[in-house]
Amino acid sequence: MNAFVLVRVLVVGLFGIAAPMGSAAENLVANPSAEDVAVNGRPEGWGLYAGAGQMKLTSTLDERYSGQRAACLELIDWYTPKDAPDAAAQRSVSGALILAPSNGYNAQGAIECIPATRYAFSFWYKGDVSSVAINVTGWPSPDADHPQRVQHTVSGGSLRPSSQWQRCTGAFRIQEGVTRMVLMIQVTGKQSDGCTLGKLYVDDAQIIPKHFPDGELRAVWCGLPKAKEREAGLREIGETVRRVKQAGLNTLFIWTETLYLAALDQVELQQAEPRAAWDALGEMMRAARQHGLQVHAWYSPWIYKSPSRAVELKEHPDWAAVNAQGVADNDGICFVRPEVRQFQLDLLGRFLDRYPDLAGLHIEEPGFNWGADYCYCDHCQQLCRHWFGVDIRRDAAAKPVVHNLAAFMGSDFFARLRQLMIDKRPELWLSANGSGGDNPDWYIGRDWTTWAQRGYLDFYVPQVYTKDVDAFTQRGLKTKARLGACDLATGLAVSWSSIYPERQAADAIKAEIGAARLLGAKGFVLFHLDHFYDEHWQAVQEATEGTARP
Repeated sequence: MNAFVLVRVLVVGLFGIAAPMGSAAENLVANPSAEDVAVNGRPEGWGLYAGAGQMKLTSTLDERYSGQRAACLELIDWYTPKDAPDAAAQRSVSGALILAPSNGYNAQGAIECIPATRYAFSFWYKGDVSSVAINVTGWPSPDADHPQRVQHTVSGGSLRPSSQWQRCTGAFRIQEGVTRMVLMIQVTGKQSDGCTLGKLYVDDAQIIPKHFPDGELRAVWCGLPKAKEREAGLREIGETVRRVKQAGLNTLFIWTETLYLAALDQVELQQAEPRAAWDALGEMMRAARQHGLQVHAWYSPWIYKSPSRAVELKEHPDWAAVNAQGVADNDGICFVRPEVRQFQLDLLGRFLDRYPDLAGLHIEEPGFNWGADYCYCDHCQQLCRHWFGVDIRRDAAAKPVVHNLAAFMGSDFFARLRQLMIDKRPELWLSANGSGGDNPDWYIGRDWTTWAQRGYLDFYVPQVYTKDVDAFTQRGLKTKARLGACDLATGLAVSWSSIYPERQAADAIKAEIGAARLLGAKGFVLFHLDHFYDEHWQAVQEATEGTARP
């Protein structure tokens, strides 16, 4: 039995063909601003978990972030064990405001959810209580009881109540087998540990499912229009979007460079990048939205930084990565430098603010360039002497230090980028691409296994560029086995560097799309739009028939 058939036998069902829960704007919280009041004074559609102590939940006119009302959890009195001394060490409280008509013990009133699906949440809050945390609890069925509760990991969601309204944001992934869930804003602790009684106000709450337009990612890597002038560029954009939609694809990964981003605000750079003068990227997003397509920015933070296309080395030549022979990379920068990582985070933060229609960030081949050991720049030499007491230029045995430093700093960047995106727009997707299989890239800083397993990525795209469907399947399986709860979206190619200008056979593209689905992947990404011939468009359309929305 070949690998392709074996996967078909082992995998139960195809992911991504089922209908999604709803549109990207669907809020699963009923009565999100607590404006509707039940007969018991509670906000309609909200719930109270009463674990220990005396408390109540009300819809109040006393405070509000917007509208006329807000939800209020009031902690009134402590729980003290029977026959225990009346002392701070014995006084505790545990209660939660629930964004569903649930008591937090059983699944009655919990929100219906889809297993293995990601959700984003946000709300505004203020108050004078302490020890507040987010708790996402799930159950396997609508009639499940307390012993069947399943706790979920939450990214973000930190709360520090004060007298000012603040926004709390976060995300979580529903575990396999869970079909009901609640989000609880919980106060738990002992008086002796600093926990306090008081009030917590919550307003404008939302829980939004993260999904692709048809429940499955069907994407293509592409660039901005080649035309520099607006009218010709708009015609090219229209043709691109039309062909992508007609082929049954639903997402564009659009290549974005720092020269373009800088030229949006610096007129003097628009001669080098004239498409910024009419915001070609923004026009592509508008056209995509009109056709029901998502757009993810395809961005490389540290390589492909030629001064003719990027501002980093043009403005900061000392940022160049340096190999073991002391030769500076002419299009790669050293991300071990904290100012380099911060530059990219600041740039991406402004980028997210500028484009509200953006659905995600897709990071291209993060890490140093292939072909040499990096980095041995002055900063890395000084850092290794200070931290580890080694001279990386003189001591060949110090090479593992260089590799581990690259992996650590790459992971630091992704941890901070993930938090940045959660703080600003938790509904966005964060993904990256690179090799597949056994993670051979970690030593250049492309440690995708760590990013996936720590929850920094929503999905990972291995570049499984091969003509052999069995090899495609095997590498996909190996990659998936290393991702933990991170989702897999397989990368496949019409052409790539080792075969260009040759093209992949159209039938192979169809077979690899089928193999990706049998792997249980969340979808696939095709490289590259410029390589497509008519037969490739036709093959993709045939492979996606019956799954794409009309």
